[in-house]
Amino acid sequence: MIRQFRHAIAIMGATATGKSELAIRLAETYGGEVISMDSRQVYRGLDIGTGKISPEDQRRVPHHLIDVLDPHEVCTAGSHLRRAVAARDEIAARGRLVIYAGGTGLYFRVLFRGLIDTNIADEELDGVRQSLADTPTEELFGELQLVDPERASELSPRDRVRIQRAVEIYRCTGQTYSDHVKHRHRNPEFDGLKIVLSMPRDRLRERIRERTRELYEAGWVEEVRRLLAAGVTINAPAMDSLGYDLIAGAIERGEDPGATFDDVVMLTQQYAKRQETFFRSESDAVWFDMTDAQTMTKIDGLVRACLGL
Repeated sequence: MIRQFRHAIAIMGATATGKSELAIRLAETYGGEVISMDSRQVYRGLDIGTGKISPEDQRRVPHHLIDVLDPHEVCTAGSHLRRAVAARDEIAARGRLVIYAGGTGLYFRVLFRGLIDTNIADEELDGVRQSLADTPTEELFGELQLVDPERASELSPRDRVRIQRAVEIYRCTGQTYSDHVKHRHRNPEFDGLKIVLSMPRDRLRERIRERTRELYEAGWVEEVRRLLAAGVTINAPAMDSLGYDLIAGAIERGEDPGATFDDVVMLTQQYAKRQETFFRSESDAVWFDMTDAQTMTKIDGLVRACLGL
C-alpha cells in the first residue's frame, strides 16, 4: 500500500543523472518550489562548474538556497539544515509542495536523520582543532581511513573540512563519526517520498564525460579566472569544489587549465560512485533508471499516488 503524504519529495542521485530537470518538471506539474541540496550551488559566482540551473529556469520555478554565500564563507551541514527548514516552512505556508533536490548526501542525511550530538566541550574541541591545524589533508585522510573507513569512503581525499571534522570527533569521543551517525534517531523534519535517480555505470561514466566537456566549452576555465581575479583564493572554501581546485591550481602555476579535463572527469566519476553508495543507505528510497523510457511515467504515477491525487 502506498503511503500518502503532503509534505515533501526528495530527489537524490549521482551527478549528471537529471535531478534538477526532474525537480523543475514536478514543481511545475504539482505546484512546488525547489530547495537545493547541493553544497556548491550555495556559492555566488560558481555557476558553470557546479551545473547551476539558469536564471530562466529559476524564474520558471522558485529555487531556494542557491547563491546564498560568498566563496570565502563555510557552509556546514548544520547551517544548511537550518536554512532548508526555514525555506520549507515558507514554502509550506504558501500551500506549495516542497521539493528537495541535489546530490550532497550529507545534507540529505541530516535532513532525514538529524544532526549528530557528540557532546564535545568547546575547550576540548578547540584544543584538538589547534593540534590538527598544520597537519596535511593527506595525512588526516590516512588517519580517517584507519579509524573510520566507512566515513572515509564517503569523502573526497581533498575534502579538508569534513575529513578533519570526522577525525576531531574520533579524537574527542573515542567513537567514530559513523558510530555516532548510526545511533541518532529519525529526524521529524522530513516526511515524504524519497526518489533516487540512477543510470547503468557505463552510461553514467559516459554522461559525466559528455557533461564535463559541455562545462569546459561553456566557459568553466574563464569562470575560474574571474573568481581568482576577484580575489577568491585557491584556499577559499568554495574553491574546494570538484574541478575548481584543479583548474585554479593549473592557472596559478601557469599551466594549461584545459589539460585538467581528464583528471576532472576521473574525479567526478569517482565522486558519482561514492554518491550512489551513500544513497543506497536510504532503504526506503525508490530508485529509477533514467535510461528507461518509461521512467518519467512511473515517477508521475508514484508522485500522484503519494499525494493522493
